[in-house]
Parts: sequence; structure tokens; C-alpha cells
Amino acid sequence: MKMKKRPITARSLVGFAVPLMVVLIFGCNISGADAGMRLGVEIPENEPVVKLASVIENPSDYDGRKIVVKGTVSSQCASLCHFIFQDGVHTATIYPQGFKFPKLERGKAVTIYTEVISGEGQVVFSALGLKM
Repeated sequence: MKMKKRPITARSLVGFAVPLMVVLIFGCNISGADAGMRLGVEIPENEPVVKLASVIENPSDYDGRKIVVKGTVSSQCASLCHFIFQDGVHTATIYPQGFKFPKLERGKAVTIYTEVISGEGQVVFSALGLKM
């Protein structure tokens, strides 16, 4: 039995290419958070973890210091320029230094190597490194 050859048409190409593209784009998309994302500088392993409450209660003790904090992503600004970090009941706005934040998943655990700048009535946290 001889098979009849059908010509390849634009319609048949679209019928094959579109589903393939959907699978490649969405089916294989692993977010940075799921893949153990690391941004910025390496977080020193020997650095003790500081509770956010300690920094908020005594900001002048941490002024100019680089510390490690652990908590979760509470929210993120729409333009991805900063995110709200939460450690227990305390929150702080975290700004990147030397890199950009991707879209971060709310509720994900995060470790941040940050520089603390304490001013009059305000504490600024500049993330040097981040690990999820």
C-alpha cells in the first residue's frame, strides 16, 4: 500500500509549532525561587543570623554593619525595585545593591546579606546578597 504524500502547509506548521512553543515556554519554566535562587554576593557562612527585631530595637548598634537576616517575602513593589521582608511580626523594606530583584514569590523563605544604615528615625536595608 503506497502512502499519499501531503504537502506541508502553513496551517499544519502552526498546528505543530504553537503547542510546542507553549510546552517549551510554560512547561519548562522553573522560577528562580524554585531553583534555589542566589543573587548578588555570596552570603558568608560563618556570619551569625541577626533577628530583625534586634535591629529595629537598637538601630544605632547596627549602623554601617553588614549582617545576615532570615525571614520571608511579605510583598514586592510592582516595579520590582524593593520588597517587604518579614521576620516574625517585624517587617523591613529591602533594596538591592548592585543587582536587580526578579519577581519574588510571596511567603518564600529568604536569607539576606544586608548592609544596615541607621538615620534619624529610619533604618535602610541594602541587600548585598540574597538566597532563596
